[in-house]
Amino acid sequence: MATVVLTVVGTAIGGPIGGAIGGFLGRKLDQAILGGGGARTVEGGRLSDLSVQVSSYGEPINRVYGAMRLPGNVVWSSGLTERRQEKTSGSGGKGGGQKVTTVTYSYSASFAVALSGREISGVGRIWADGKLLGDATGRLAVGGEMRLYTGSAFQLGDPLIEALEGQDNVNALRSMAYVVFEDLELAEYANRIPNLTFEVIADPGGQIALSEVVADVCALSGLPAWDSSDLDQMVSGYVISGPVTARAVIEQLAEVYHFDVVEQDDGLLFRKLDRPLTRTVAAADLVVSAAGGRRADKISLNRLQDMDLPREIGLSYIDPARDYQTGHQRARRGKGASDRVRQKAYPLVLSADQAKAISEVQLDLAWGGREQAGFILPPRYADLAPGDIVDLGGGAAANSYLLQEIEASPEGLSCQAVKFSPGLFGRTATADSGPVPGQQVAAIADSRFLPLDMPTITGAEVSAPILFWAVAAGSGKWTGATLFLSRDGGQSYDALDSLSAKAISGTVENILSSGPTAYWDQANEVQVRLDNPADSLAGATREAVLNGANIAWLGGEIIQFQQAVLQPDGSYLLSGLLRGRRGTEHAVATHGAAEDFILLTEAAVQAATLNYGDIGRTYAYKCVTTGGRLEDVAADNFLYQARALKPFAPVHARGSRDGSGNLTLRWIRRSRVGGEWNDYADAPLGELYEKYDIEILDGAAVVRTLTSDQPQVAYPAALQAEDFGAPQSAVTVRISQLSDRVGRGWPLTVSL
Repeated sequence: MATVVLTVVGTAIGGPIGGAIGGFLGRKLDQAILGGGGARTVEGGRLSDLSVQVSSYGEPINRVYGAMRLPGNVVWSSGLTERRQEKTSGSGGKGGGQKVTTVTYSYSASFAVALSGREISGVGRIWADGKLLGDATGRLAVGGEMRLYTGSAFQLGDPLIEALEGQDNVNALRSMAYVVFEDLELAEYANRIPNLTFEVIADPGGQIALSEVVADVCALSGLPAWDSSDLDQMVSGYVISGPVTARAVIEQLAEVYHFDVVEQDDGLLFRKLDRPLTRTVAAADLVVSAAGGRRADKISLNRLQDMDLPREIGLSYIDPARDYQTGHQRARRGKGASDRVRQKAYPLVLSADQAKAISEVQLDLAWGGREQAGFILPPRYADLAPGDIVDLGGGAAANSYLLQEIEASPEGLSCQAVKFSPGLFGRTATADSGPVPGQQVAAIADSRFLPLDMPTITGAEVSAPILFWAVAAGSGKWTGATLFLSRDGGQSYDALDSLSAKAISGTVENILSSGPTAYWDQANEVQVRLDNPADSLAGATREAVLNGANIAWLGGEIIQFQQAVLQPDGSYLLSGLLRGRRGTEHAVATHGAAEDFILLTEAAVQAATLNYGDIGRTYAYKCVTTGGRLEDVAADNFLYQARALKPFAPVHARGSRDGSGNLTLRWIRRSRVGGEWNDYADAPLGELYEKYDIEILDGAAVVRTLTSDQPQVAYPAALQAEDFGAPQSAVTVRISQLSDRVGRGWPLTVSL
């Protein structure tokens, strides 16, 4: 007996992930598709599976066709990475202040997520706890990196996993698509790995031919031969998400895409139901059965009652207009005695219009096929096969029947058929997906690296090389930035430091003239245009300024200001200046056009620790906004000079001569540590030892270098004669305090 019933496609497919969590390391991954034998219950995919991501041994591997949103299975994780950040600050004001150390913790995780048991083309959007984590460009909403392995037969193991687990202990998971997240920041997800869903694309166009899906299922079932070439419909998305028989998959697809399958001598034949009439059966060819029960008209009819048929068919599906969440459409007969409601759920991506039309066709097929016919044909109709469409009424479409079974008998070919209406399949419908809030990953603001190679503002003791730095942020989302450093010419970068507050920065629109450093500069003004129009500057009282308010970096000089007046053109005019603060008086007379202005606040300025070997070297730096990618950021080359370790220039130099012309030079040292005159005690030395270099100058040339371990030195008349030919009435000297770490500090040049 031949039949359209799927009796030979019963192999279970969509097997479990097996030992993927344990087997990820060092063992071959279990078979990803073929299920085991023995007694078991297999069920089709459930739409609710889309909302949950699990990390469990034995979970099934999804098999994806077209484009689909689905959860993955976490198959490897490094565990949470805790980062401890400690920041020490003080008041920095007059009279010192208590130092406050703030310790903060942040968490990230590196993990791998299996997506599909067949090769995919790419990953589009990614959702974390229902919120958009990544867009189709690969941009993430939080910090971290993602690498995609498409499931090719030649893919290599992930370098991060190999580094942590050992290269010999890691399987490359060939023929399995998966992603690896590296250092994904978890602050927005309660410091845990969130529930992730992925828009997985298993062919470049986002769609796949139905014939390819059916062929893949048949191949997985081990069938020797099949023909699915007639199935030319396109599938937007389909997933086999758990152990299920191939028969159940085929039946599910057949209900939506309206095809049947028959077993023939050379294999299975798949054909669309929307096909032309095969044969018209003449009334004279129908055979009268000798057995009882046959009607004289040669056709036995059986008609289902209304109560046995559905009044409504509801269809649940995956709606791309709803970000691949579940949609529901239904078809309902306006009248009739039936109150049956049939619900269908498919792990298929459909539009609302498609789903509505499919439900209406299914309802029409149920009512249109309520009539079944039995009849006998003579042997010359032996070329007919199950699935053929015959006309039993002389060419009228209303008398078309779909052959379901044909069995040879002594009387002829005994046939069973169902009433069939070919015109049903062209139905179209209009439906609405319903409102869905749009989501997008906010554009990430660029971070501009602002190196501040300067002394400490607070006077805190620094004993190792540090680079102060800040960030100016452009428009867009900005939650922080990480500073990367390359010591090998840009071949590789190491994370150096991070911060979470952007600076108030701008550009100076005038050239600041030289001014006094020992008292208020009331003659000069600074015109500043801020980078971000939403930022602002405000004035402060003299007392507040003297206690550390309104301190800023301006072209290498540290200044403070009392007044900040907003101008009609949107710029600020700063006046009431204190100049050359914290030992930067060397920069007072060196200003140029379009210099950077940076307001030095505790939150916006970070200190990155460097090595002694970095001093005096120009390296490449990249400042990457949280959620951005290192490779997208251009490098800034910067020469680091460790100015935080450099002694300040001495002051108040004076010279005295005796009657023989011997010159004694004296000066007052300054300290980069502390600096406030508390309890009439001397300022702390701030260096390992006290030592000075004193250079004797003849014009620009150095004719002699003296050394001293105290703030004075003798320059005898005899040495003056050696250097100049005779004792001098005035000598130009350059005095520098020495650091055991960086050598000479800022010099004081004076004629005495």
